[in-house]
Amino acid sequence: MEEQNDHININLAKEDVFRDVFDTFYIPLCLFANKYVENDAVAADIVQDCFVKLWQIRTDFFYLHQVKSFLYTSVRNKALNELEHNKVVDEYAHKFLEKEKESFFHDHLIEQETYRVLTEAIDRLPPQTAAVMRLAMEGMKNAKIAESLGVSEDTVKTLKKNAYKKLRVYLKEYYYLIFLFV
Repeated sequence: MEEQNDHININLAKEDVFRDVFDTFYIPLCLFANKYVENDAVAADIVQDCFVKLWQIRTDFFYLHQVKSFLYTSVRNKALNELEHNKVVDEYAHKFLEKEKESFFHDHLIEQETYRVLTEAIDRLPPQTAAVMRLAMEGMKNAKIAESLGVSEDTVKTLKKNAYKKLRVYLKEYYYLIFLFV
């Protein structure tokens, strides 16, 4: 399609004319969009969207200069909208990451404090009961604890039961902390 005379009549309802317009302007519009968004794929999507819109309203245009103006204006506006959208997404992601860092720090602090309070309470238990509870905190099952300490599994269960009773008393004022963590 000749670009020298932009004021020529044009009938975009004819598919071959629309194809000529597409072939003429597609690559220049992609380059134009890419100056804004600096991403070839996004630029191509923007241009494609603009041609779809042009196809939908193709009967509104009678001159090539109208089509050209519509396409460049549409591409510019869509590219600017894309930049604005990306800016909003980036700001949201940044705020989200900051909140995650704060939350992680807060959770870590609570975890450390809970562990400290719990180990201090376990240290107040009788030695064998404390040993059972430490091994249980490491994830050992009753049978493995019994084998490790050379006692029966029933003894381990009894020691744990007694430990829980005493820990409830020792940790009464720290329940809120432990429940936040657990």
